[in-house]
Amino acid sequence: MKKLFILIFSIAIYHQSIGQTKMEITDKQIVKTRIINQSLDTVWWQWTTHEGLKSFFGSDNTIELKPNGAFEIYFLMNNPVGLRGSEGCKVLSYLPKKYFSFSWNAPPQFEEVRKSDHKTWVVVEFAAISEQQTEIRLTHLGWLDGEKWNEVYTYFMDAWDMVLNNLSKHTAKETAIKQTSKKVTGIGGVFFKCKDPIKLKEWYKTHLGFNTGEYGTTFEWRQATDSTKKGFTQWSPFAETTHYFGPSTQDFMMNYRVENLEQLVEQLKKEGVTIADTIETYEYGKFVHIIDVEGNKVELWEAYDTEYEKINGGLTK
Repeated sequence: MKKLFILIFSIAIYHQSIGQTKMEITDKQIVKTRIINQSLDTVWWQWTTHEGLKSFFGSDNTIELKPNGAFEIYFLMNNPVGLRGSEGCKVLSYLPKKYFSFSWNAPPQFEEVRKSDHKTWVVVEFAAISEQQTEIRLTHLGWLDGEKWNEVYTYFMDAWDMVLNNLSKHTAKETAIKQTSKKVTGIGGVFFKCKDPIKLKEWYKTHLGFNTGEYGTTFEWRQATDSTKKGFTQWSPFAETTHYFGPSTQDFMMNYRVENLEQLVEQLKKEGVTIADTIETYEYGKFVHIIDVEGNKVELWEAYDTEYEKINGGLTK
């Protein structure tokens, strides 16, 4: 880790020194550490993406994850352009899920330092402690000497605590939501391809008692958490030529019943799950499609059961 830190430090100095007058940099550092109760993937996403940063750091941002790419976080949206936040700051270097380094300027209230040609820089290091815990080590370097610079140094001693506290609070809130919200609550449907859907539906009707209609049959059941409420599972054969299962090449597609679909989709995005389309809303529920780890298309359904009961054709109890 020591060699890694020296490498980051050297790269940062190199970027800061290009085209600038030689300045005497002190050995002062601000070092902050936190253990965040999130996976390494999630914490990396929070620091290096537009949506991730917005979740805990500033009102808006522009970030380009590449060397010399923009790393601008805006805090004062009513201020004139150039005085809203870290305008002009850049990504210096990064190693995915290991460290992230960026240049940093002073807030607008420190006018003399902010107008200086010199910028400090920040290194954020990431280390997985467990699957759901990540240690962050934030080091703020590149400080010049002088009273004005000392004032900015003192400001950031507290400011970085606030930033990391915001990250911890946001993480705790996300964890609480994740723990209290359900993901899949049951099977919503079984869809599969066949040579002759009409003939197949007739066979199941004759031999297994399926009450089939245009779309197959719907199985009615009672919900475990409240037996007064009905639930439904759809069984539907499709023609071999259907494109509904695409981009998957499989001959089947599962539909899973979920709660809070919009919230779930945002959570799945953070977890790196491929979302195949946008949420569509009908009288009988909300739908979206995702792709699982083997390329299978999966349909998620936030069911409005009272409305679904009105429109389904062919009910098997």
